[in-house]
This record gives sequence, C-alpha cells and structure tokens, in this order.
Amino acid sequence: MNAAATAAPPGRHLRRLCEFILLLTSLLSLCTCPHSKVEESFNLQASHDLFYYGLGPAWKSSSSWHHDQGQDVVGGGDGDGDDDDDVLHSSSEGANGDRGQSESCQSKLGGDLPYDHLQYPGVVPRTFMGAFILSSIAKTISFIIPKQIFVLAEHPIIVQFLIRLELLLLSWMAHLRLSRSLERYFQRRMNAGHSTSTSSTFLLQMSPMISSYYLLITASQFHLPFYSSRLLPNTFALILATHAYADCLNDRPHRTAAFLVISTVVFRCDTLLLLFTVGIVMLLRRQLTIVEAIRTGVLSGLFGLSLTIPLDSLLWGRPIWPEFEVFWFNTVDNRSSEWGTMPYHWYLTSALPRGMLLTALLVPLAFVRVPEFIIAWAKMHFETNKTRSQVDGLHFNTIFDLCLLPLFAAVFVFLLIYSFLPHKEIRFIFPAIPVFNICAAYGMSRLHRLAFPFVVEEKEKKIPAGIGTQLVARGMYLCGVAAVACTALGSLVFIRLSKENYPGGVALSRLRQYLDASIPLSSSLPRSQSVASSSLTALSLRQSTKWESVRVHIDVAAAMNGVSLFGQRHASHRWDRIGEVKEGPFRIEKSGYEDGNSVCDSSAVFTHLLTEHQHVEGYHVIDTILGHPRLDLRNVRIDTKEAIYIMERDSW
Repeated sequence: MNAAATAAPPGRHLRRLCEFILLLTSLLSLCTCPHSKVEESFNLQASHDLFYYGLGPAWKSSSSWHHDQGQDVVGGGDGDGDDDDDVLHSSSEGANGDRGQSESCQSKLGGDLPYDHLQYPGVVPRTFMGAFILSSIAKTISFIIPKQIFVLAEHPIIVQFLIRLELLLLSWMAHLRLSRSLERYFQRRMNAGHSTSTSSTFLLQMSPMISSYYLLITASQFHLPFYSSRLLPNTFALILATHAYADCLNDRPHRTAAFLVISTVVFRCDTLLLLFTVGIVMLLRRQLTIVEAIRTGVLSGLFGLSLTIPLDSLLWGRPIWPEFEVFWFNTVDNRSSEWGTMPYHWYLTSALPRGMLLTALLVPLAFVRVPEFIIAWAKMHFETNKTRSQVDGLHFNTIFDLCLLPLFAAVFVFLLIYSFLPHKEIRFIFPAIPVFNICAAYGMSRLHRLAFPFVVEEKEKKIPAGIGTQLVARGMYLCGVAAVACTALGSLVFIRLSKENYPGGVALSRLRQYLDASIPLSSSLPRSQSVASSSLTALSLRQSTKWESVRVHIDVAAAMNGVSLFGQRHASHRWDRIGEVKEGPFRIEKSGYEDGNSVCDSSAVFTHLLTEHQHVEGYHVIDTILGHPRLDLRNVRIDTKEAIYIMERDSW
C-alpha cells in the first residue's frame, strides 16, 4: 500500500465539526419555534398526559370496566398531576355529539379520564409508543433531580422543551450513526478491491470527507433539522429508517429489514413500501434469501405488535392496532384524498426540490463522473505535454459510478410507488431524504478531491496540476460550496417564516402575561406592574377578581396553531416569586374539528377568548397576534396578517 493510503485519512476533525453544526441547526429550529401545530399535537398531548398522569388512570378504569362488565367508571388522575388538572382537557359542557372512533373509547374507559385523546381522537388513531418512550425518559430525569433543588413537573414549558430535545437527540444520533456507517462502507469497498488501486486510494482518503459532507448537507437543509424535534409519527419512522440505512451500508441485511418492519408496524404503515423496495434489492443482491426475509419479517413484526397493541389498547380502551387502521383508512377506504390531492409528479418536481434546495444539484455527481471528465479535458487543453493517461490519478473506464446505485434505486422506486397515493405531503417522504443526501455528499466529495487532490505517485513522480486545471477544479468546488451555502441561507429564511406559524401558542403566552399583570396574587398587596406590549398597558388591578375565576375558550384556529397542553398548564397556574403560593388552574376549554367538540355554550360564560374572529358580541380585543407569513421577494421582507385575537368580556 502506498504512502497516501497509509497516511491518516483527512476530514476526521471536519466530521466532528459537522456533527456539531447539525446539532446546532436542529437546536436553532427547536428554540426559534417552541410551539407545535396540529400535525404533531397527538404525540405532544399524549406526552403531556403520560408525564403528568401516567398509565394509572387507564389501567384502573380498564380493570374496573372488566370487573363491572360495562358499568359506568370514573378514572382518577392519580399520576403526577393534581386532582383539578382535568380542566385542561375539557370542552363545552353538554357537548355530546358524534366523536367517531372515540365513542367506543368513551363508553368503555369513561368520560372523566384525564387523557386528551379521548376528547380529541382525531381522524385515525395513532400509537402512544413514541410519546411513552419520551415521557418515560422525562419522568426518569424528574425523579433523579432532587425536589429540594428543582421540581420539573411545576415547569410544563421546560418539560415540553425537554421532551422535544430528547427526540432531537435521538434523531441526531441516528444521523451520526449513518455518517459513520457511510465512512466504513467506502473503506470496505477499498479493502474488497471493488475498484482500481488509485480509485481505492481515493475512497480511503475521502471516506471521512464523504461522511462529513453528509452531515453538513443535512444541516444546511430545512426539513430534517427542523422536524427532528417535532413529535410526528414521520419523525419516529425517520429515525428507524436512518438506522436501517446505516445497517444496510454496514452489510447487515437482517437488521435493516428489522428496523423497517418495526417502523411499519408501530409508527408509519407507509414504510411498508420502503421495506418492499429495499427488500427486493437485498434479495436481488443475494444479501437475504426468501426464507431469511420471511423469518426476519415475522419475528420483527411480532416484536413490533407486542409493543404497540398492549399499550395502545390500554390507552384507547379497546383492542387496537393503530397502524392497521391507518392503512385501512388510507388505502382500502382511500379517504386520505379528502385532505387534498397532488399530481403524480409532485414529490419529484416540488417536494424534493423544496426539501433539498440547491443541494439537489449535487446528487447526479454521485453517479456520473462529469467533474473527472472536465478535469481530463482541462489537462488536455491547458497542459499540452500531458496525455490522457496522465490525469493525476483519475483512472476510470466508464463515466458511471454505481457504488451507491442499489440503495438509491430502492429509495427512488419507493418514491415512484408512493406517488400513486393522491394525498401528498413532504413529511411522507422524509425517509427518502437521507439517501439523497448521501448521494449529494458523495458528489460533493468528488468535487473536493478534484479541487484539493491528495498526493498520488505514478512511477515515483509527482504529477502537479497546471494553473488552468486548478482553476477549473476549484471553480467547480466553489459551485458546490455555493449550493450548500445558498441552501443554508434558504433554510434560515424558512425558519424565520416558521416562527410566525404558531399564533395560537403566542396568543396563549400573551394572555398569561396579561392576566398575570391584571390579577394580583391573592397573598400580595396591591401593586402596579408594567407590560411590554403597548396593547397591554394601562391596566387597572382587579382586587376582587380571583385567578381561578378566569375561563378561557380557544377556538379551532388557535388550537391548531401552537396551543398545547403544556402551554395550557403553564398559562393556568402561577406561583409567587419564591414559589410558595400557588394559584390555579383556571378553566380552559377548546373547540375541535370533531362534531362533538364544537362549543354549544353561550359565549357569556367565558371571560377571555382566543379566536380568529375579530368581532364577537360582548367582547373587546386586548391584543392581536400576527401570523400567516408570506415571503415578499420584491421588497425582501416577511409579510404577516392578523391571525388570532385575544378578547376579554366587556363586563369582566
């Protein structure tokens, strides 16, 4: 082996830097956009309920139901929460409309259980497995921290941040594992002699650089770092798919299949398509036999079912496999199209370009050696004394490089098959993006190697590149760097736009500030306070008003755009400065799009409203929250408009 091969491969320090950059961009998204939207509300609300109440109420109610054979059961909140915490989950009194699939849950588990999903079940049931894991970690941390130092449960916003941070770290570690598997993959190809000696030297020297560029390209994009802390089923499935890709590159087909099967059974049934395409590739490459594939699928499937069915049946109050019901809803009933349809080509022509931005231009370079041919042409043109064989180590017999083709083909066919489903969202194809990023990283490393060639000896003579050739090579590399930099800049713009997408959460925080300034603590003397917002100044203290007398209604628009149970708990409780006096909670009621969750009470029962309607009889606006952001490229600014109004009853 020559000196270049035995030297320490460059790029290891760069890889550690890129690992930190990916973590930093993910944290930036988490801190900039702390609220949540309706897509992730199920897992976030479930994490709240499992952290504060645990499984106790469901277990007690289930046991009582089996014992009483259908008699009415009342479940108590014997978890970490207080007895009066059920006010966070209430809707209007007497609203008994049809709740779809939750009806059987309510009849079995009882309507007084403190779980949000029984009141707001959504269109299809989802698994609690992800929320259970995250809330269990948070409860363990809460248990470890001495109560004399810090009581985590009394700071719901910190609990929400902690749960989302846990998911972010799980996502980050999955990408780190994939990047290291990518490095080992190219090192194994060199050791196995899949290429010429010079190409093998290239793979050995550039393998740490390829993994670094994978992390850097992922960090420069918007969607993967942003959604790494979002409690979507797609995020949980993406973590397992990323581990599956790592095992695929590590030549561990059984573990690859196991990860995809568990993801399909527990989190996202549509991962079945990816399992099918990746499985076909592994069978064609003889990494698995049909018997081995069936055995792995059955064992992994049974393991996944043993995780999801007991937990979800307990919390939903009936025997249930959530992802099977989702599969039936989307494919057999084909009802997902009720939420909008897109043309067949949308994933390839819109979703992927938005997800990757300019880094998508680097993907073809993983398969076509265009940069090498350009450099070969430059040497022939600028260095007349060189022949085609003297191309500084660029020995190749074909223009195509197929080392990543099997994995890429499996993911690309997955996209083509998935495109037949009419309802499309970019989060549905999150599992495809890491593989496209791997290809982009390989293409970028090709440009890097041409711009900064390692020492390659031929017949004991170093062959330097001419100035013209160096300019061409480094010009191509700068184009690649510009693509990554522009993608990062675009991602920052997307993050800034996303910050304005949660007016409901901002409104609830503003309301808490307003009430805190308006109503003094019951144990304190009258005092004057100032509020930063101009619309909340000049407030008179209401000496006769009690904190618990506040009753807030949140309409559907506000609830879907940033309101969470963690935010509700934070808004409805308060302590004095030394944490000794506790007041609350006051009552918060919210509407839902389910028929049974529309508010039928007179609006006069509420002291405050968070609503998208500017005019409500008997109320006046005390603050306005902007939202619905739009990028105005002509004036280089972000335009917003009034989204949520904070209202107070005139007679209050």
